Amino acid sequence: MDTSHQCLVDEIKRQIRFLEPNPSENQRAQQKKKYPGIIDARQQNADQRYRTDLLALLLNLTSDSSQSKAGSKPPLHLNNLSLFWQIPAFCGDAIVIDQNYAKDRSKALQDLRAAKDTYTADIWERRELTKWISGAKPSVLVVQGTSQSVERLEKFSVELVDYLQGRCPTVFLLSSLPAFYENSFSRGVSRGDAVLRQIAGQCLRIIPSSVKDGALSFLATDGLSFLAKTTSHFQTASHEDWFSSIEASLSHQVRVYIVLDISILRQHFRDAFSWPAEFSNLIHRLRSRRKDLRVMILTGRSIDGELGATTRIMSVDMAPQPPPQIHDLSESEKRSVLLSQLRNSQVQTSLLASMSNTETTKERSVRNSTPADLINGNRKEERQNLVEGTHRSGLGSFQAADSGVTEGSPIPWFRNLTSKTHAAIYSSRSAKDNSFKPVKIAVLDTGFAYTEEHDKKSLKPYMHRIKKFASFVEDETDLEAMKDPSGHGTAVAVQMLKVSLSAVLYICRVATSSKDGSRELFPDKEAVERAIRKAVAEPEKGGWGVDIVNMSFGWAFDDHDGVRNAIRFARRQGVHMFASTSNDGLLGPPNDILYPSRAPEVIAIDAADGFGEYTRTTASSVSSYGSGRRFSAPGTRLTSPHSAALFDGSSFACAIAAGIGALVLEFARQSPLQASTTVQNSLKEMSAMIAILERMSAEKGPDRFKFLLPWTLLGKPGQPREFTAYSLVDELRNEFGLAVGSEVFPLEGES
Repeated sequence: MDTSHQCLVDEIKRQIRFLEPNPSENQRAQQKKKYPGIIDARQQNADQRYRTDLLALLLNLTSDSSQSKAGSKPPLHLNNLSLFWQIPAFCGDAIVIDQNYAKDRSKALQDLRAAKDTYTADIWERRELTKWISGAKPSVLVVQGTSQSVERLEKFSVELVDYLQGRCPTVFLLSSLPAFYENSFSRGVSRGDAVLRQIAGQCLRIIPSSVKDGALSFLATDGLSFLAKTTSHFQTASHEDWFSSIEASLSHQVRVYIVLDISILRQHFRDAFSWPAEFSNLIHRLRSRRKDLRVMILTGRSIDGELGATTRIMSVDMAPQPPPQIHDLSESEKRSVLLSQLRNSQVQTSLLASMSNTETTKERSVRNSTPADLINGNRKEERQNLVEGTHRSGLGSFQAADSGVTEGSPIPWFRNLTSKTHAAIYSSRSAKDNSFKPVKIAVLDTGFAYTEEHDKKSLKPYMHRIKKFASFVEDETDLEAMKDPSGHGTAVAVQMLKVSLSAVLYICRVATSSKDGSRELFPDKEAVERAIRKAVAEPEKGGWGVDIVNMSFGWAFDDHDGVRNAIRFARRQGVHMFASTSNDGLLGPPNDILYPSRAPEVIAIDAADGFGEYTRTTASSVSSYGSGRRFSAPGTRLTSPHSAALFDGSSFACAIAAGIGALVLEFARQSPLQASTTVQNSLKEMSAMIAILERMSAEKGPDRFKFLLPWTLLGKPGQPREFTAYSLVDELRNEFGLAVGSEVFPLEGES
């Protein structure tokens, strides 16, 4: 027996020992059920008597080896063809990601968030897609989207895989499983080689399901050598070995599709930059053997690297405006448009039914899972804790439709804010308290819609808190600030007004929408400079004397001296500035954190879902900018009464964070802290605001984003106001010394 065959035998023995029954096996198996979508050797053994099959194979290998002549290859006898992928895949106690589960989970999420209304028909009609699916030459197609088309790509990828799976062997990795899985399984799919390992494993899995005629002779004659070599690759594979393993597996297929969504790499998306060229080379090698491989790579970021000779790029932007009446193509339309050439007999011979013994019990159970099972995963306890105590208190209701909690919904977050934080801050303050000084926020954006009748009606409850409309764009009158064709600035302002129920806003128009009608902002840097200086200057000097400046926009570089100096001036005035980081992260770290959120005087805000989880549009967590002053807030599926649309992105998360900053200042301007000059002065410092925001945040996911939960400090159930005030003072004392707040909470020994 040669070295590779001996390595195979050793690995089989290792896995058999690993799967030996022990008293705690049932307990561990029970624990694994908490992680649907993850398959490991123990789960496989519980589902399919995996250890029994290994013992039978080991007996065959050792007996055949001893009886065969020296130098000859012992034949391979497999009672279960699934061993072809199981033995390599479980090397080193690795896991297998069940992508059918992930796909079904994605479908369930899309159903709950009404993704059926997400328009994808125009993507299906693209000529590039037609050529990729049914053209004469195989190729790599890079489907490149933006933050405006993320949900469209998510829906399209699931539609595409569903369509291809019934027609040809299809290997795919789409959206990742819940983020907390990465904390539980060290060998997931967070790096490029880990993704390639999963792809190589899936390529092995389609060999048994495609066995027919001549392939059986391959298993009998070369199967042992193939399995031994593959197992060796999975034990010690380098980057190149994964492509070699994929090539070896696909050499036994007629046509195969691979669909990859590189968002599963999260902040390590650069690991995929070499893939277009490497898959292009692989396609060329397989084509010389008359094998047809077609690879699609979906990405929300631009790929900076060599693409390869057979690679094509297809850009997908936001849905065309206005949207068509029909939201999707019928199955027959897709077939006639896209797959006219898939009916040739050569391809049809490879479309074989999967063998029954290649499907795990876990996979079968997924197909019978309910949408709730697919969504909840292991988050039922977290969801219960978040939703607990979220009844409406009537203290400033928000405008979201109460249609039930969906994945990532901000509804529970706002309910907690209303029932806890708002109750703590506003219930004890008299409406006739004329001494209270409201927090002033300057909103630098596209304006606030208040010229049309429907806007006046829907936004009327907020208008008494809009103190000023001003346009800082050259040659515009202040009346232009009361217009907002894009709706962006209006939605931003509404989020602040929903979070802080007494703050007043100064609307500063500093940007306009693009002429083609899209909602992308083009901030005027000169206007931004003028707006900041006007907003933060003292009233006696002609300014407004605001406490907070919100900037839900950004650009790539710190290239404007006027804006930079204005931001520094605002900080010297004790004004807190919040800015959104990015919606695209297109350039990768460090440049995915846009300016002005990159400025050291600014608090940077990322978008998260309603539970604080990473979103696909979130900028990288490894950026060198924003360290220590970067937080996240709800930035998905937000509402505004002036529009039926749902708003996503860091722009709106930034507005919520600015509103939370206003809540901190409001609480400090009420009893008992309003009498403390040291507290009021300390709260003008950026380090003070950051310390308090950190106190009311929780680290979420493997990226450890600091997700803002204001009720963890302001509004703890049953906690007296004085205790909350002391907790806030305690944070300030950690920053500025024990004298802070001594007017209200004297130090021990003071009278």
